Amino acid sequence: MASSSGAQAGPSFGPAQKWWGILPRFDPDAGNVVAEPPGSGYGFWAGAPSAIYDAESGRFYCCYRARWPLGDRRGGLCRIVASADPDAPADAWEVVWEATREQFGANSIERSALIRDPVSGEWRLYVSSETAQSYDRNPATWRIDLLQAATVGALEPRERRIVMDASMYGFTHVKDPVVQVVGGEYVVLTSVAWRDQHLGPDADGMVRSRGRGMIALHRSPDGIDFPTAQVIAEPGPEGWGGINVRPSALVYLAPTWTLLFDGGAGRADSYDEQTMLAVSDDLRSWRRLTPPHAPWVRSAHASGSVRYIDVVLVGDRAHFFYEYARADRAHELRHASMPLTR
Repeated sequence: MASSSGAQAGPSFGPAQKWWGILPRFDPDAGNVVAEPPGSGYGFWAGAPSAIYDAESGRFYCCYRARWPLGDRRGGLCRIVASADPDAPADAWEVVWEATREQFGANSIERSALIRDPVSGEWRLYVSSETAQSYDRNPATWRIDLLQAATVGALEPRERRIVMDASMYGFTHVKDPVVQVVGGEYVVLTSVAWRDQHLGPDADGMVRSRGRGMIALHRSPDGIDFPTAQVIAEPGPEGWGGINVRPSALVYLAPTWTLLFDGGAGRADSYDEQTMLAVSDDLRSWRRLTPPHAPWVRSAHASGSVRYIDVVLVGDRAHFFYEYARADRAHELRHASMPLTR
């Protein structure tokens, strides 16, 4: 399959060069459009993708959300599209499932995570949303619900189950899951925040922000019960910099785990974050590779934001699904691929 990125493959990675576990960089400007935003201009987005390749059907499936500006519908729609050719134009991707924020009783649909259970083969969709009202004696906040079905089209919002909410862990929110099954165990990364979001005052009376978002690690034997959360990355002067870090994708290229995460330098960057990289040997201790002001990839337009990247490894290629800032400041969903050299 030809690369849709337009970038040169460069030198071959491998043991002869003593290069290991490197995720190839792609050109986001050259990717093909998978979905257009619902309008033009700032605040209109199609993005926050979660993609898989289903060998049984020979198709790529990508879940994304459509968002309107603040004061409008916000994250008003989540949708799953499918195509045997990931390089296909947007109108060739088949809509196989969709739901609105109203079906989830939510103010806004956030990033969700799509996966097939390796034992049962059932489809699972972990839907992240900002709840519209309090529930089960918990305040309205961001939480994660689980939908399960034998086929994608049978996923039913009315049958959702709450699997994570902020009060379980003492957070203000839990959202934007990245879901994988590792050795039979469900491993999930989420965006979370402490209830107390400031540090201080210090000896000089200075109050400093702790940042609005951290990354937490959750583990579960069945993908339903997540009893614990471990904070593995936190922004701030002594952390990873900026005001927010949010998980984007988790990739294993032996012998290393690579984490793609979104970061914002300040509060105004909350809707135009940039992609950063970190690596780990154990999923708990991470070493950041990209400095705060040098994103891994950038759009040539507007804020330069490329965020919510998901990665699907198929054969000898890495497929990237990502949210991309256009010249009109709207965000569209794109795909690009690069040769994968382990």
